[in-house]
Amino acid sequence: MATVPATWPLVRAQLRPDGTGTVHVNEHASACAAASTDRLRAGALARAVAVARTVGRPVRVVLADASGAVLLAAHPDGTLRTLPAEGAGAPVDVPPAPCRRCGSDQPVVALACAACGTLEPLRVETEPVALLEAATLSRPDEALLASLPAPRPVPALPTAPDDAGHQESGDVLPGTLSPVAVPGLPPEAEAARTARDATTPSRGPVLVLTVDGGPPVRVPGGASLGRDPVAPTGRTPVRVVGATVSKTHALVDVEPDGTILVTDFSSTNGTHVLLDAPVRLVPHTPVAVPAGTVVLLGEVRCTLGLST
Repeated sequence: MATVPATWPLVRAQLRPDGTGTVHVNEHASACAAASTDRLRAGALARAVAVARTVGRPVRVVLADASGAVLLAAHPDGTLRTLPAEGAGAPVDVPPAPCRRCGSDQPVVALACAACGTLEPLRVETEPVALLEAATLSRPDEALLASLPAPRPVPALPTAPDDAGHQESGDVLPGTLSPVAVPGLPPEAEAARTARDATTPSRGPVLVLTVDGGPPVRVPGGASLGRDPVAPTGRTPVRVVGATVSKTHALVDVEPDGTILVTDFSSTNGTHVLLDAPVRLVPHTPVAVPAGTVVLLGEVRCTLGLST
């Protein structure tokens, strides 16, 4: 087998016949378990693709099971190839595997399940995964990188056309503002809503937002978060102070069963969900998260809770 240069980001996966194993990202080891060796293999390769996406380049993967070990290259777009001592190697086909939440088949490149919105749907690690930061992973071996076939380009995340990544001169917010402001309704509309709420049975849990350690704010219905957000039908505009927050940054909705859905609204600086490993959301693609999840709106932390 070819020697793996120590300078490369390296993923090592040891898979056992009983569906357990270990995945190393550089020197950090995580115990893994899955219902089958095929599911375990897909989960290990999904982690390798996630590392490649983090560093923005191919990474080396040593995949070992009872039959031996193979050396692979994992690309940010999900492409996997064998990595022989010479030559470009051959493509490796990895069939879709069941989502860990709903069981629908998902590809190894999936950031979230297309059916239920679960983040990292193929994750097999039994404990939270260490934070993956590009700066903490080794620089690649440039000679080896040059010998690999060029990966397919990963599409850039779209940005809102009216956001330039900074506050416009007319949008500077006074320092005396609360981090969160939910606009009040006119007296007549407020009275009508109060009367309606008194006669309407509860529809389920209510969203509670806590921004950067401030007081929790109850938001009936869905929320539209941003510096000066528009409110799509049925959502409450919630003003969030922050230079890295877009005008309309993200949407948060609560399903009747208490499932929280988060959707990036083509924000300039991204919406990141901080679960076992931080994930940047794909714009206009809702993902399901549990109550208590922290999301980053640019650099502003927002905790999503529920109240009855």
